[in-house]
Amino acid sequence: KKNADSFRRIHSAPVDDDEMKRMSELENIVPDVVETNARSTTLRVVRRFQVDVDVEDALDEEKSPAVYCKLPANQYNVIDEDKVEMMSDNSFEVSTGAQKFLFLEIEAKGRVKIEETETGVKQTLERTEMIDVSGKNSKIVDAMNKSVGAVRVVNSVMASKSSDGKEHIESQLEFSGTFTEGVFAKIGPRLNEIASFVLGATLPWFLETIGKDYELWSTGGERQKAKMDIGGMSRTILKGAKGKLPSNVREIDVV
Repeated sequence: KKNADSFRRIHSAPVDDDEMKRMSELENIVPDVVETNARSTTLRVVRRFQVDVDVEDALDEEKSPAVYCKLPANQYNVIDEDKVEMMSDNSFEVSTGAQKFLFLEIEAKGRVKIEETETGVKQTLERTEMIDVSGKNSKIVDAMNKSVGAVRVVNSVMASKSSDGKEHIESQLEFSGTFTEGVFAKIGPRLNEIASFVLGATLPWFLETIGKDYELWSTGGERQKAKMDIGGMSRTILKGAKGKLPSNVREIDVV
């Protein structure tokens, strides 16, 4: 009853009992996030991680970490190339395809602008939306889109070399935005804690995958085709967040 009333306070549109039940399930997974009296929420979280990569002594310059970091998005092996469409304006559109996530069946789509830097790229999420594939949870997905669509995401991926000559690939990821409607607006300051947790779990996984793929790419090894699985990825991330960082990954100061 409390969960249902909470959901009605946030969304004035009428909802049926099935939607109340599904929203209750969501609240049980992320407790209390939609029960605060917050009227708006400001988000700004930045974290930066670094992974060591093995570089052959006689490596061709065309196979350097910096060149790898500038590869088109459909050649990064953390993204399913079939779900990436490169655009003529130096951006790309990416889709997850239909995915099961919690009780939802959704497809997430986004458009990312790419700016080349000296040793890598800066990727800025310009637009994102979630689509209710099943057609059964449109009000919940619409409410989520009011928040997700207002998130600014910037990911800077770059190569670096430390004073001892070791080569690295780094990623600095930033979430920011001000939310006056939708679920995020109701969470309040706790949203920054949740976002920081997500970044702390996501970036080490991302960099560990990137590091392994770089070494295969630079030596001509067989690279496995990535597949998007939001549910599986979420389980991997949550499992990793509870453990230690991979031995070749570390958190470093943001710049």
